[in-house]
Amino acid sequence: MMKHDELAVSAQVRDTLAQIARWLGDGPHGEEALAALMAGFDADFAMVAPSGARLGWQGLRAFFQDAAGSRPGLEIKLERMALLAGGEDAATVAYYETQTLGDGSGNGRHATAVLRRDGANWRWRHLQETGDGW
Repeated sequence: MMKHDELAVSAQVRDTLAQIARWLGDGPHGEEALAALMAGFDADFAMVAPSGARLGWQGLRAFFQDAAGSRPGLEIKLERMALLAGGEDAATVAYYETQTLGDGSGNGRHATAVLRRDGANWRWRHLQETGDGW
C-alpha cells in the first residue's frame, strides 16, 4: 500500500467518525446529511456491534435514522489507529475510540475495520467493535 493510500484510509476513518458524532449528536440531521454519511459505506457493508448485533447497510441506515440527535454533545476521539493490512483495493485498520456525551459520560471501544477502494474513494466494508456499553 502506498503512503498516500494509507493517509486516505486514515482520513476516511476520521471523517466518518466525525460525521457519526455530528449525526448522533447535535446535527445536522436532514436527508442530505444522512446520504453523505451513508456514502462512506459500501453497499455490502456488514457490522458487528459491541452488543453482538449484526447490521448490514440497510440496518445501519435505519439505526442512524432512528438515533439522529440521540446523543447530545457527542464527541468521538480516535486513538491508536494502526494499519494492519493494506493492498491496492483493500485495507484493514484497528483503532480505539472514546465516545463522550455532553454530560461527561461515555465509553471506549476497540474496533477493526475493513475498507475497500471504490475508484478514488475508500468505503467501509466491515466493522467489528468491542468495548463498554452506554
